[in-house]
Amino acid sequence: MTSAQPPITEIRWGAGSLARNAAIVGVVGLVLWIIGVIVNPHQAFASYLFAYVCALTIAVGALLQVMMSHVTGARWFTVLRRLTLTISAALPALAVLVIPVLVGVRMLYPWAHPATLSAEAQKLALHRQPLFNVPFFIIRAVIYVVLFAVFGEILRRWSRREDTMLSDASVVATVHRQRQFSAFGLIVVGLALSCVAFDWLMPLDPLWYSTVYAVYVFAGGFLAALGLVALIADLSVRSGGALAGTVTPAHFGALGKLMITFVIFWLYIAFSQYLVIWIGDIPADSSWYVVRGAGSWGALGLIIAFGQFAIPFVLLVSRAIKRRPAALAAIGAWLVFMHVLDVYWLVLPAFHPSGFTVGWTDLAALLMVGGLATSNAAYRVRGGVALPVNDPYLAQAVSYVEP
Repeated sequence: MTSAQPPITEIRWGAGSLARNAAIVGVVGLVLWIIGVIVNPHQAFASYLFAYVCALTIAVGALLQVMMSHVTGARWFTVLRRLTLTISAALPALAVLVIPVLVGVRMLYPWAHPATLSAEAQKLALHRQPLFNVPFFIIRAVIYVVLFAVFGEILRRWSRREDTMLSDASVVATVHRQRQFSAFGLIVVGLALSCVAFDWLMPLDPLWYSTVYAVYVFAGGFLAALGLVALIADLSVRSGGALAGTVTPAHFGALGKLMITFVIFWLYIAFSQYLVIWIGDIPADSSWYVVRGAGSWGALGLIIAFGQFAIPFVLLVSRAIKRRPAALAAIGAWLVFMHVLDVYWLVLPAFHPSGFTVGWTDLAALLMVGGLATSNAAYRVRGGVALPVNDPYLAQAVSYVEP
């Protein structure tokens, strides 16, 4: 750290203006979305499900990244841990923002009105009725979002508690407790996210199922979370913010390695799901790809395949690009955008099977969920210390040299 930098204990998040601006964006989106509910409620709730899943998967992806860093002992990530926890700080707000999804259950899911389904789909809906009924769906959804929020808050509070500890032994014990809790949390949060995919997204198509689908949803959200971390870290460093002088090109290089790893992993899961269904050649299974692979939806699918794999893979192969903060931030922003398109491709064909359409309620819902969640997260972390100042591995993390 240069002499121009303040002591590490004084480096705090200054997110007051972000909280205000994001709140304005969120309120504008809320007003527009309410108008959409009045004009076309079916489309408005479909748009909201898309926007909500985008935000939730990114926030949960950030939480999982923190847990993985604890479990694997990734000391270099220490300088980015508070930033990543800041993204997951949106989870309590997202737990509240799930309400429109619960209100719109009957408009979103075919199993909620089986009389409109084909004979085969009706038979399947009757078989699944003990699991897929409105009261039980709502109970499970509440459990999922509460679990996400609770696990995120526990890790965030334990991390902040380190700052006030005077004993090295107490800090080490707290870090060890976070590691143990993260090992448990990876199982619970991972299963809850899988259930979100199986409960909220897969039943949009009443006859289709895939055992790989939950991993696909996880991979996309985790990759987008890494991209968002890279983007925010670069903005902080370039503006002389809280991370300037501590997050170096070496840290960006390590983050870039994680990004290319999950770019490949995302493609592997996507191709595995497609290959198994293609080999099986069962009409009920392939129907999901028939809709998403035809016409404008097929074109969007190709854009996602190239945009979420081919382009970032080619760029991230370069060590120089990975170590260039601005370049990695641009790739990160691109991956967040591609994740939005990916979730759109997962959700909206169930409502518009004839072709790709962009409604103004889609943008309104994104503004609403993204703005309110960001505002809440920024408000809650404002003035907080940006780095775990008493962490025993912080000095090693700051002086990290990429292999």
